[in-house]
Amino acid sequence: MQQIIDYTIELDAGAEAMNIATLQQRLHDLERENEQLRARLAAAEQSEQQAEILQLNRFTVENAADAIGWYDLSGKVIYFNKAAFVLYGYPPEALEDLTAQDIDPDFSIEMLGSLAERLKHEGSILVERIHRHRDGSAIPVEATNSYLAFNGNEYIAVVIRDIRERKRAEAEREALQQQIISAQRETLRELSSPLIPISDKVVIMPLIGTIDSMRAEQMMETLLEGVARLEAELVILDITGVPVVDTQVAQAFIQSAQAVRLLGAQVMITGIQPQIAQTLVHLGVDLRSIQTRGSLQDGIAAALPGGRGANGGTG
Repeated sequence: MQQIIDYTIELDAGAEAMNIATLQQRLHDLERENEQLRARLAAAEQSEQQAEILQLNRFTVENAADAIGWYDLSGKVIYFNKAAFVLYGYPPEALEDLTAQDIDPDFSIEMLGSLAERLKHEGSILVERIHRHRDGSAIPVEATNSYLAFNGNEYIAVVIRDIRERKRAEAEREALQQQIISAQRETLRELSSPLIPISDKVVIMPLIGTIDSMRAEQMMETLLEGVARLEAELVILDITGVPVVDTQVAQAFIQSAQAVRLLGAQVMITGIQPQIAQTLVHLGVDLRSIQTRGSLQDGIAAALPGGRGANGGTG
């Protein structure tokens, strides 16, 4: 009887050991399955998150304010967002037949290939181009080109910004700047070569500073315009403030006098300093056809009624 009891006890102990081992194995299997499920769940969550990000990216690109397009290296347009269709005036169904040259007539297939190679090494490149609307009108744009490789194919992705308003504003600023420059030049011309009436028939042009070719030309223009407008009979050129007179300046005086005489008026030069007189003699400049006076005061006295006369030659 004692032996049977011992055997039963030993049998029960062995069965219990087997059950524990089985439970442990089952627990291990369940833990492994849980790990796999957790990994699959994480992957699913990540995939779902990536899908959301992709959807957001697509929405962002499709609804971007700037035009966005993709070209393959044969020049075919693969994708346009809404802004691109609006910018170029094409309906979405026209995408199938659109090429890069429809958008940029000056762009060639060869240029696409070389651009792709350049983009591989330099990354994005920003350029200004003149694109073409469906109606043929020009569209100045700023285009950012990038290289894209996907599924064994190569593309050029372009973000295109319409800069017509910017160009229009730049042109307006440039035109305004030119107006300002022209006004400044006119003011400087008037200041550098002023024409002052001192009587109905006599005007004075006091000259101060160095006279170069441009100023000499301005002087002649002012003289001729003033003589014609004021119907002057005598122009007094006062050169008291001119430090140097060379052959070019003297020639300008002679030419001015000749041009003024063609309008029926005379020219008198006043304020010739001794050193300038010596220079003129040394240069052999012939001023015999031009009246001269030593000072502006003498010139005015000779020109005005009751003076010594404006036709008396050198004084």
